Amino acid sequence: MAPFFRIKCLLTLIFSTLLLSGCGLSDDTREQLKTAIGKAAGEAWDSTKAKTAKLADEISTKIEEHGGAQGIYDEITQYVDGLFEDSNDGSDSKKKSAQKSKPKQATPKTLVRRTPAQRNYHEEVLSLTTLKTASVIIDCLRPELDTAINVVVATYREVFEDDNYRPVITSGNDSDKHGERSAHYACAAVDIRIKDVEDIEIRKALAKAITEDLDTRYVVLHEDVGRANEHLHIQLRNGTYNRNEVWQ
Repeated sequence: MAPFFRIKCLLTLIFSTLLLSGCGLSDDTREQLKTAIGKAAGEAWDSTKAKTAKLADEISTKIEEHGGAQGIYDEITQYVDGLFEDSNDGSDSKKKSAQKSKPKQATPKTLVRRTPAQRNYHEEVLSLTTLKTASVIIDCLRPELDTAINVVVATYREVFEDDNYRPVITSGNDSDKHGERSAHYACAAVDIRIKDVEDIEIRKALAKAITEDLDTRYVVLHEDVGRANEHLHIQLRNGTYNRNEVWQ
């Protein structure tokens, strides 16, 4: 604990003790102070717990997206190998890349069909976006993701001040670059392009606004900031959906 923080806590405690021990205050005033201090402490604790839970969710999601601990280890190994490519013409790195297989995708056990209303909403929402390429698979996205995309569209349009702006979906249930247990392969996640916004601070504000607009069912990650693949990863929170369901 930093010395400054210790001093701050100590002064707060001394000040509170003096107030509550007398100093000419009436019993009613002291009770009010006790209540106020207790309320403030409770709110601070609740805020800390909420922030800690949010951070834990983000870390858990990042690890899962990168294939768990093994996936992160493989990425680090690949990076280190790349530092020495010049000394062996990159043959070892190419060999390892060729050996890397596509993550196994769980075989869906239950087919869930959208109601006519859900189908219409799904098509309406997707018509407000653009796919990066024809290979991006979004037909199986869960209804909750349709809701999230609708929020994303509204926020982007507000930032760009363009009621016709269509955000670009760069990945759905596709690509072999996600972790084996990624929510992408359960149709519970999408990646949205954000690098089109030139100002980095505006991109950060955009990511924050979308996070705040979505409820606690979702996790929003602003990934690869400042790099060519910078994007927003939006998914349903782990444990809130059945991975063995596929929507049509």
